[in-house]
Amino acid sequence: MHGFFTYVLLGALAIALLVAIVTDLRSRTIGNRLNAAIALAAPLFWWASGLALWPGVAIQLGVAALTLALCCLFFAMRQMGGGDVKLLTALALWIPPAAFLDLLVVMVMVGWVLTLVMGAWQVGHSREPTPTPRRDLGVLIACTLIAAAFASAVLGGPSLSLPAALSPAVTGDLALMVGVAMLPVLLLTVVTLASLRVLRRQEEQIRVPYGLAIAAGGIWTIATGDFVTALPAAAWG
Repeated sequence: MHGFFTYVLLGALAIALLVAIVTDLRSRTIGNRLNAAIALAAPLFWWASGLALWPGVAIQLGVAALTLALCCLFFAMRQMGGGDVKLLTALALWIPPAAFLDLLVVMVMVGWVLTLVMGAWQVGHSREPTPTPRRDLGVLIACTLIAAAFASAVLGGPSLSLPAALSPAVTGDLALMVGVAMLPVLLLTVVTLASLRVLRRQEEQIRVPYGLAIAAGGIWTIATGDFVTALPAAAWG
């Protein structure tokens, strides 16, 4: 019985996250009622999944408190909206710590790509009569493609591998191995710095719906099974 109820609760959470995506895209806000409903349903999920008060529930509360504290810092720096803070904290009550780390990785990847896409959209619709918008648009499109490729590789999608002909030479030279390993880091650094330079030049602040990235991370965690494998066996009856 508990196993069925656990699935029902996970389905309800996924639907709530889809609603959060829609509202964030429409109005750049996530309703307090929706966030409160997600948070208040967490104890039901603890009961259905057989989570013990100690240390299980205590750990969930601790992770949620830490998440809230860190997100409040980002809110104070105007890097997160109030709805985003509440949504991520509410999800921290649900998702086991190991799976919550996966959520954060997906959130960062999606948020990064989303910021670049929104930046490219804004630059592309700029009315500034100089060559700068066109150049900036080209830079942001290139950065978006690179970021999307990197995110795809990190999240288990298609990725580029070292050509077979070069593998023996690279594996036999430690310095060359380190150099090849550092190439993605160098490329990502260049992409990040170039995109930040372009985004800071814009007169209007880019309003990115980060709630979409948070909700996408939650849905990803549920859909890939990371959420399920992190739960105790009692959750499934």
